[in-house]
Amino acid sequence: MRALVTAFVSAFLAACDASRTSVTTFDGAQTTDKAGLTKHGERLVHVLGCTGCHDVGLQGTFFTKDEPQYGPLYASNLSVELPRYSVSQIDGMIRRGVHPQRATLWGMPSEIFQHLSDQDFSALVDYLRTLKPIGQKLPPPQFSPQDRKDIASGNYKPAAQLVRETKYQSPVDLGPRFALGRYITEVTCAECHGPRLEGNPQAPMGRIPNLIVAAGYSRPQFETLMTRGIAANNRKINPVMAGVSRTRFAHFTRHERDALFAYLKARAERQ
Repeated sequence: MRALVTAFVSAFLAACDASRTSVTTFDGAQTTDKAGLTKHGERLVHVLGCTGCHDVGLQGTFFTKDEPQYGPLYASNLSVELPRYSVSQIDGMIRRGVHPQRATLWGMPSEIFQHLSDQDFSALVDYLRTLKPIGQKLPPPQFSPQDRKDIASGNYKPAAQLVRETKYQSPVDLGPRFALGRYITEVTCAECHGPRLEGNPQAPMGRIPNLIVAAGYSRPQFETLMTRGIAANNRKINPVMAGVSRTRFAHFTRHERDALFAYLKARAERQ
């Protein structure tokens, strides 16, 4: 009897230890193949939206070109900038919102990237390190009167401040079964829908719903939304969502979309 109890306790403690050390990542992060990890990092460039600001070739953009009331503000030319920095400095910029020279970053969504696993971060950096320098270094931020007004009012905050403010705000934890889906929401969906996925009906780019709306989708409808940007029953959706579905979420694996759907449905059922 004592041996049986000892075996049970040992198994229980081993399971607890495994749960503490298990890490949730995107598919592909656990490969030990160097080329496979670099390829995984290349996929994450799309999934995480790096190309949305830094452009397809990651050579940077003048992203306030059509909004002259702001900036001028540029997304950096990563092919030129990154070779200058150590992995620790790149980590500071991506996951903590801290620039090694300017101290603060603006517009970098570090508040969600702070949740990026070490494995996914390493694969991302491995890929970024393969970029060949093309083009020129782009100018640092230049704040317009409107920018300064928004900063003073608190409507425009540096990345490091957003990291601090949202550090302990996360989507509801529904247990290990839904861990991957929850992780995906933390480092992608939360950028627009907020750290608790509650949405923002007053967002400047148009209404952003609480992701409880997933309750109204079947799995095939969700697949169409995630890969083609078309909502269930052809309902009108925020054009930002339509765009990121095609350019970012279509790069999820089928398994990742399954996990995301399962988590969002389970979260909606708890509301």
